[in-house]
Amino acid sequence: MRALWLVPLLASAACTAARPSYMADSPRTEEDVRRIVDGIRAELGADFTIERSEEIFFVASNGSASGLKEAHSTLSRMMGHLYSGYFEKRPTVPIRVYLFRDRESYDAYCRKTYQEPPSTPFGFYMAGERKMVMNISTGTGTLAHEIVHPLIAEDFPRDPHWFNEGFASLYEQSRPQGKRMIGLVNWRLPRLQRALREKRPVPLSRLFTLDGDEFYGEARDLNYATARYLCLYLQEKGLLEPFYKEYRKDPSGPAILEKVTASTLETLETEWSGWVLGLKYENR
Repeated sequence: MRALWLVPLLASAACTAARPSYMADSPRTEEDVRRIVDGIRAELGADFTIERSEEIFFVASNGSASGLKEAHSTLSRMMGHLYSGYFEKRPTVPIRVYLFRDRESYDAYCRKTYQEPPSTPFGFYMAGERKMVMNISTGTGTLAHEIVHPLIAEDFPRDPHWFNEGFASLYEQSRPQGKRMIGLVNWRLPRLQRALREKRPVPLSRLFTLDGDEFYGEARDLNYATARYLCLYLQEKGLLEPFYKEYRKDPSGPAILEKVTASTLETLETEWSGWVLGLKYENR
């Protein structure tokens, strides 16, 4: 079931499941909120604590109180960051966030709900169900990644797969800087460096043309890494925000990248490759 790969945005197209009726409308009254909470509790059981976060999220967790508090903090930081520099249109229909304390409860939920285990140990977003499901024991980086998907779907509904995943992956490992979040070098780097050294990268011109089947196919690990580190490069050059705002207007090809960087794609790729090869990742 393709929907359980690591957060493909178009999961709704790969799965016929839809959001339940209690999630259909934006909650305006206490009765609306109570209906949503009761519906989630009926699905997950009494072991889960359910809280509202940032108005739009309903967070359910079977983990610790401190873990739930950290999740709220992550949601708040990411919302503040994304809407201060990138996104404009906010969602109105609520989004469920299911946080499982360990791999066992996460796997059990996926087997019960989707009749198979998840293909990622981290988590995924089901667009049609407006639901994030994740193993929070792997850290809140997964949550920071996943939150991007439903929010960018509102603001940039035509965004290509490479940017959707590259931008979301940027926050898998990040840190606060004032009111913003800054992506850092992470575990995807060695895969990309190996491809560059072996002269088998995904050319940037090719990255821009990958459809969903290709992006999430056999080379998905390299596609993710290429997309993430192009976004990280633009961030480090102070160009990610202007690129997003221009690319949102016309995501048809790499012309916007050339415009924002004031470089040809060929020259940019050479500079970007050298920059990537100069990065270091310490696996702690």
